[in-house]
Amino acid sequence: MKSQSYMTRAMSARDPRFATILGKLGYARGDMVAQKPKAAPATSSDDPLPDLRKRYQDIVGKRAFHGWDAETLQAKIAEAKAAK
Repeated sequence: MKSQSYMTRAMSARDPRFATILGKLGYARGDMVAQKPKAAPATSSDDPLPDLRKRYQDIVGKRAFHGWDAETLQAKIAEAKAAK
């Protein structure tokens, strides 16, 4: 009976994630070709959140909570500036 270790099962899978991982480990197979990741959608330049998050991190020294909207971030930044 053939051994059914994790590596044996992973090598027989056709999942492209296994192709990427096993290729990096040196177990690449010809029939398993890793697909390139899809390009991320372009973000709108009208969105102020990335800039506000960067300003919050510069002022407070901690990363902003991603659940906060622009108004909340502006209030937190104003509060942190007043405290300093």
